[in-house]
Amino acid sequence: MKPFTQIVRPHDDILEGRLTMDVFAADLWQVAFGNAPPEYRNPELFFRKTYLTKGLKNLIEVTKNRLLGKTGDAVVQLQTPFG
Repeated sequence: MKPFTQIVRPHDDILEGRLTMDVFAADLWQVAFGNAPPEYRNPELFFRKTYLTKGLKNLIEVTKNRLLGKTGDAVVQLQTPFG
């Protein structure tokens, strides 16, 4: 099996050591006021760096429907394998 570095190239922030773990926990307050890291202020950058799993696609769909006034769960419990 080939090493992953021969299959894909990591993003520059990873290669240059600029990636910090706090970027994985979005602070929605900072996002709302434009003070979040670029990955959360720029939708194109966010979706370029984010792998859309089935669960994430579902969450986006549920959120979109609620914002459009359609039916759906008003509260969504997120489960993540992170510690």
